[in-house]
Amino acid sequence: MKITALTPFLCYSPVSDLVFVKVETDEPGIFGWGECSLPSKPHGVSGAVRDLEKLILGADPERVEWIWQRMYRHAYWRGGPIQTSALSGVDMALWDIRGKIHNRSVSSLLGGPVRDRIKAYANLGLSTSPEEFRERVHVALEMGFKAVKIYPLPNVAPTEGRAAIRQIVACCEAVRDTLGDEFDFAIDMHGKPSASLAIAIEAAVRHTGPLWIEEPVPSESNEALERLSQHSATPIGVGERLFTRWAFRPILENEWAGIIQPDVANAGGISEMVRIAALAEMYGVTFAPHNPNGPVQASASLAVAAYAQNFAMLETRHTNLEWTGKLSSYVPCVDRDGYLAMPAGIGLGIEIDEGFLKSQDTGQWIPEAFRADGSIADW
Repeated sequence: MKITALTPFLCYSPVSDLVFVKVETDEPGIFGWGECSLPSKPHGVSGAVRDLEKLILGADPERVEWIWQRMYRHAYWRGGPIQTSALSGVDMALWDIRGKIHNRSVSSLLGGPVRDRIKAYANLGLSTSPEEFRERVHVALEMGFKAVKIYPLPNVAPTEGRAAIRQIVACCEAVRDTLGDEFDFAIDMHGKPSASLAIAIEAAVRHTGPLWIEEPVPSESNEALERLSQHSATPIGVGERLFTRWAFRPILENEWAGIIQPDVANAGGISEMVRIAALAEMYGVTFAPHNPNGPVQASASLAVAAYAQNFAMLETRHTNLEWTGKLSSYVPCVDRDGYLAMPAGIGLGIEIDEGFLKSQDTGQWIPEAFRADGSIADW
C-alpha cells in the first residue's frame, strides 16, 4: 500500500479557524483524517502540509515512525508551531489509516486503553464578569460536567494594581460559589502575566481552591516559570504552546510544573503525544491534553487519554456541538457523570462530511487584545 495524496482543508467554525488533512492511499476506501488546527495561522499550516506531501508520497502508510522522522528532520529546519502542526495532522491521519488496515481502534494499536471512559472539563472561555461566569458554570453543570476552566484575566500589563487583581478574584469566587466544594475549576491565564504578577494573582486566588493555574507566564520564558514555581501553592499547568518532547524536557527535569498540556494537533501528533506522556509519567507529572479545537483532534486526544497512565482530564469544547455534528460523525458530549465515551469504530472512529467541510472555507478569525492605552496586549 502507498500514500497517493495529502490534502489540507481550511475551514471556519463559529469559534475559530480549523485545518484538517486527508491522507489517501492506493487502496480503495483506505484513507485517514488528521487535524492540525493552529487558530489564526490556517494558511501557514495548510501550506506546510503541502510542503510535506513530496516527502511521503509513495511511502507505506504503516511506516508511521519513519514518516514522522522524515517530516521532522527533513530540510534542516525543525520545530516551530506551523511545521509541527502540519506534521501532527499527517501523523494523526496515518494512525487513522493503520486502524482501518487492521480493523482496530487507535487506542488498541497503542497497546490498549487503561481506562474505559475519559473525564472531561468544560472550557468556559474568556470573560471578566463574575455573573457571566456564573451563567456559564450553570450551563456546564446542566450538561453533566463536574469541572470547568475559566479565563478571568483582563488585558493586563506586566505590572498591575489592586483593581485588576480584585476583578480576577471576584470571577474565581463566583465560580467557586456556583460550583460549591463538590466540583472543580482551573484558571487559564493565557500566558499574559509577568512572573511578579502571576505570583500576586496566585496568592490572591489561592483561597478559592483552583485545580491548577494554566499558562501563568509567557511560554517563551522558562525563567519566569521557574520563579513562579518557587512561590505557587497552586499546581501549575503548561504546554499548549510547546512542541515535541524536546521542549518539554526542561519543564520536566526542573519540576517547574505539575501538569503538562501538549496539544495533539500541534505538539507532534499521536506518536509524539505518547512519548511526551511517558516522559511526564517518569517524573510524576500529570498529563491533561490541550483540546479546544475540532472533532478529529478530540478523537485523537481521546485515544491518547485512554492509553496514558498519568492522564487526568481532557479539555472539551462544549458550545459548538450543532456545527460539529454537521461536520463529524463523532460529537464529544459528556454523560451525566462528566465523562466522554470513546468514539465507536476503527481507527480514530470518526467520519468527516467532506462536502460540509468544503462549504465552510470562508471567514476570518483574529484573536487579539488591546490595553486601555491602545497598546497591544497578549490575547
